[in-house]
Amino acid sequence: MNCAPGEVHVWRIELDGAATNAAALRATLSLEEEQRAGRFRSIELRERWMVARGALRCILAAYARCEPGVLVFREGPHGKPALTWPVEDIPFNLSHTGGLALVAIAGSGRVGIDAESVRSEIEVEDLSRRFFAPAEAAEILAMSPDAQLAAFFTCWTRKEAFVKALGGGLSVPLNRFQVSIRSDQPARLLWVDGEASDRWSLLDLGEPGVAAALVAEGPTPVLQRMNFVPPS
Repeated sequence: MNCAPGEVHVWRIELDGAATNAAALRATLSLEEEQRAGRFRSIELRERWMVARGALRCILAAYARCEPGVLVFREGPHGKPALTWPVEDIPFNLSHTGGLALVAIAGSGRVGIDAESVRSEIEVEDLSRRFFAPAEAAEILAMSPDAQLAAFFTCWTRKEAFVKALGGGLSVPLNRFQVSIRSDQPARLLWVDGEASDRWSLLDLGEPGVAAALVAEGPTPVLQRMNFVPPS
């Protein structure tokens, strides 16, 4: 499989739907991944994590033209995984929330993806004022109460996708850049402290009950969306 420069492939993975194939996916994991999975206290979270990681291996193996189990990863300084063998030039990112995972594969440049289940118990005002740029928080809190929740998660996932594309983790303050959040406006990175915002593209990937966003380096990519079919 090939992802050409200027393209991004987004794979949708039903983590619970693939549970019947969990053994085949688990067989692709490294010893370190199995040990990491074992640290989850919840059986559900452990199974979902292993399915997501096994699916990621299967997807990347199709681009690297190898078996899923032979892939070798490394983590960057802030935890973003990257391939080191048998290839190093496949930019990718993974996000999972509840029973859904999304994997983004870029033909060139850095890429970040984030998905969050929309949860009504979130303290929208407190979290917006604490983490977002002042203009974002003001825009969210000026909306009707019914609209604030969706706007909060739209803002959160767009910002997290950008942070994940940078690979900076918690070292990148969420209030040092601004994204568009209104449903009647295009998804856009409006400004970034210390970096040109026009070098990045932002796309909305939300679906009912889930906010999701993609950030890719360069002009707006050609987006292909695919559904992962687990091995039997």
